[in-house]
Amino acid sequence: MFNITNYFEHPTRPGYYVFKFRQKDRSDYFEGLLKNEGVWYELSIDNEDPENQLFLFGIKLNDYQKAINANYLVSGKFRKKTISNSYVRLVVYIVAIGIISLAIIGALSKT
Repeated sequence: MFNITNYFEHPTRPGYYVFKFRQKDRSDYFEGLLKNEGVWYELSIDNEDPENQLFLFGIKLNDYQKAINANYLVSGKFRKKTISNSYVRLVVYIVAIGIISLAIIGALSKT
């Protein structure tokens, strides 16, 4: 099965969820958020090679919602802009506003 999220039910321990991160900075931030919320967790680092490390956090089902909120905060902090070049982003905004304006003008002129 294809999973686009970075968390899943623990395969062998019912009542636990596993959150996985491939970057150390993201996992450190997630761990800090869990500590601030008082969430109990187990941390396992899979693979000693620094370039292929996988950080796995085991979270109890009772703290699932807090962990999900922390996961969203990690995603928000480390997200990249869809269009990173500011000039291209400005052109896309101008074109979109122009198309919407033309659609509104066309709709209003028919009545």
